[in-house]
Amino acid sequence: MEEVINTNQEVTEPAKEKPPRKSSRRNWLFESLDLSRWVHHQTVIRNLPFIFFLAAIGILYIANAHYMEKNIREIDQIEKRLYELRWEYMTTKSELEYLSKQSEVAKMVEPSGLKELRQPPKKIVPKTQ
Repeated sequence: MEEVINTNQEVTEPAKEKPPRKSSRRNWLFESLDLSRWVHHQTVIRNLPFIFFLAAIGILYIANAHYMEKNIREIDQIEKRLYELRWEYMTTKSELEYLSKQSEVAKMVEPSGLKELRQPPKKIVPKTQ
């Protein structure tokens, strides 16, 4: 190693060299993700039924989620329709109650010549023989 001399003519410690890098982060990541060291061809073939089983369960899970979302949308539409029908029912019922009041019935039949009774009805009793 060579010594570095200052302009003041002092002797300093020798310059330290950087040690070479062992591996960069990218190489470390690549090496840690390299599954060929642990998973061999025979291992994959031996576990193929289990892999297909996991794939089938995943497909069923996704299909179930889609089916559930479809049902939720349908339930929301039915609830909206039920809400509208309930309001239509209440409106029609209130209109019927209004039109079936005695005063409203009298107004509706007045053009045909019928009039409201002002005195109580008379009872007709048949004569006995």
